[in-house]
Amino acid sequence: MNKKRIFLLALVILSVITLIFVYNDDFLYKDQIVKVTEIKTKDQTTSSNPLGLEEEYSIKVIKGKVTNGKEKGKIKTFEYEEAYSSIVTEKYKVGDKLIIKNNEIDGLKRDFYIVSLVIVFIIFMVIVGEVSGLLSIVSVILNMIIFYIGLSLYFKGINILFLCIIESIIFSCLSLFIAGGINKKTVSAITSVIISTAILLGMILLIVNTTNYSGVNFNELSFLTVDPEDIIIPELLIGSLGAIMDVSITISSAISELIEKNQNISVKNLKKSSKQIGKDIMSTMSNVLFFTYLCSGLPVFVLALRNGFSIYNYISTNFSLELTRFLVGSIGIVMTIPIATMVCIEIFRRKEA
Repeated sequence: MNKKRIFLLALVILSVITLIFVYNDDFLYKDQIVKVTEIKTKDQTTSSNPLGLEEEYSIKVIKGKVTNGKEKGKIKTFEYEEAYSSIVTEKYKVGDKLIIKNNEIDGLKRDFYIVSLVIVFIIFMVIVGEVSGLLSIVSVILNMIIFYIGLSLYFKGINILFLCIIESIIFSCLSLFIAGGINKKTVSAITSVIISTAILLGMILLIVNTTNYSGVNFNELSFLTVDPEDIIIPELLIGSLGAIMDVSITISSAISELIEKNQNISVKNLKKSSKQIGKDIMSTMSNVLFFTYLCSGLPVFVLALRNGFSIYNYISTNFSLELTRFLVGSIGIVMTIPIATMVCIEIFRRKEA
């Protein structure tokens, strides 16, 4: 058995042990945990809104066994209102573990499901990416820590745009160096990211100062306790960074590979090849951004249409911010292609062949 198979086997065994532990970690919770053993419907009603749309509501009697604390082993009963749509309420089933606060159901204990998803993600990353996959996981963890530190500094009064600019540079350097190592390809990708991000930030600031956010509705940010205008520029910058990094490393890798295969390849052919690669990734990356931002607002979109909103009204009042995010990210993608090409050619080949 080779080292790779031994490592994968050890990873699977560790994953199983972790899942077993997390499923039985109720003793770590300060709040009471109850495992559902029985659910019965006590009462059921139907409610309708002014549009004539009906929804079923029911009163559920949930019986469960306490799995932690002083009352461990005790059987408890709770009444709970459940809506068919589950927009405000949740639906529970036998076997679920519930968090109890003040003798009322506070929500579902979800740590087992979250850890399961994380483990599946790690296993697939290791199987597909091997060492690079592990390094990518390390990169994600480090970026999360850096992002948390940035938020902590923001709450201490440091300007959030300044923090996002610094974090963007750190994210780029850290992620690309970990993924690709210290070489010309990585240096060219990082340089491309910094230049593209700087230009994109300048464009955003210019447009914002010219239009003063005209046409962008901040309804979905109404829950914020700070001015939405202070958040939107850093949000657009961070949201575009991932796509810009992806395009930069793709172009850098392609040009590096072309030069390695053919040391005498001309600058003209390099530009032609990178342009073709850019065309291939431009549409797919833009679609990735579009569907990512679309799915984030899809539940509210469906809810709005079902409650009488027209598509135009919803887009103009709620979806304009999502469209702005998509457009800014797409501009960053398109702009990065020629920038990455010029930077890579300059770093790899400094004279015409």
